[in-house]
Amino acid sequence: MIIATATAATLLGLSACSSGSSSDSPGGSEAAAAVKAQATAPEGLVKAGTLTVCIDPEYAPLEYYENGTSGEIIGFDADAARALAGYWGLEFATQVTTFEGLQPGLTSKRCDIIPGGLYMSEERTAVLDGVAYMQTGPALIVGTAVQTDPAAEKDLCGLTLVGQNASENLTEAKRIAADCEKAGTKTPVQQYPKTSDTVLAVMNGKAGALIETDVAAVDIVKKSSGKLRLINGFFPPSTKFGMFANKDAAITAPLGEALKALHADGTLGKIAENYGLSTDSLNVY
Repeated sequence: MIIATATAATLLGLSACSSGSSSDSPGGSEAAAAVKAQATAPEGLVKAGTLTVCIDPEYAPLEYYENGTSGEIIGFDADAARALAGYWGLEFATQVTTFEGLQPGLTSKRCDIIPGGLYMSEERTAVLDGVAYMQTGPALIVGTAVQTDPAAEKDLCGLTLVGQNASENLTEAKRIAADCEKAGTKTPVQQYPKTSDTVLAVMNGKAGALIETDVAAVDIVKKSSGKLRLINGFFPPSTKFGMFANKDAAITAPLGEALKALHADGTLGKIAENYGLSTDSLNVY
């Protein structure tokens, strides 16, 4: 049965993002709201007195609208960014964009940082400054059409794989598909601009398996009403999420210092727990 996009977005806590909007966001968790100014604000901010972040709020539990498609943008990344603003004594604002628009939004100086949801890949750190904050990696989600649990990448051969545009997970899907086709099995790969679209593709049977980050995968499967299942341990946690700034930006060093301080005083841990994330996954350096 095909589920309407709006219904699925509500079900999964994933929503479309309208490019270019900006809003001041005073909300978030108590841990983020409780942070008081402790350090001088970085220089060179897009807007004086304000920390502006580029964000794609359709990625629970990292960044999403509290009402599904409206309201405050909450989640671990959003609240960690609010805590950073508080640490520097700044107001907090968002520039909402698609996932594909995050890096262009940063490089065009529409925002000061991208607060998270992006891997610390070699390709990304070659052009942006990043501060790692969470251990992560890809995870495999399959639909009901897949009767047995895949145990190795060769077990995905012949399935239609899906991933989000411009993501490392899509690159991983294409790599697996290429290996399958070298072995003689055609393995199509679909790609969509929104996480909600990739989830729908598997729920509707258009694709057999979705590669998504482990942090988001747990939430996606939990909210799928049994239509999806997570294949635990299929991929090892091979990388980290990072918060990113432009290369050699004045904010880079203060960003690293602030994240370390908020990790050391337990603020990041409290925010993680607020969204059901393990504090063991936090890895700030």
